[in-house]
Amino acid sequence: MSAAQDDPATALPAAARARLDRFAAAFQGLDTDVYGAFSAASLDPEERREALVHVQRLIGDGPRRAGILAALGQFREYAVWSATNALGGHHAALLTRSNTASAEERLRFLASLELSVVSVILWDEIEPDEREAMLGPWHEMATRAVAEVA
Repeated sequence: MSAAQDDPATALPAAARARLDRFAAAFQGLDTDVYGAFSAASLDPEERREALVHVQRLIGDGPRRAGILAALGQFREYAVWSATNALGGHHAALLTRSNTASAEERLRFLASLELSVVSVILWDEIEPDEREAMLGPWHEMATRAVAEVA
């Protein structure tokens, strides 16, 4: 069995993986200084709860769930690595960058990122208005990533 076969992300449809790859490339191009702009809640708490219930139903309990969880883990890991890395090296020596985000802001950013990743994966299964609301500040980036794949 190859490593690719062991990767839970292979449980995702090819179109979803292609969208996700384009979205990942755009995300990796973001400077960590702008992460705060993406931490805005895309939905009010009640709408977010309803969207999450709907998304959980769409995801189900099978291999797709494992694929989505693997993708979420990769995005979280990159975001944390990128933000941590930005605080070190020449930035630390020159005092050109500081970590001004509170723990709450960082959590909001990760929650917003995760909802956007799920939205990109489920793009074809959620309604456009629902997708736009779930993506919030990520809408433009996700829409471009999807358009580039199509």
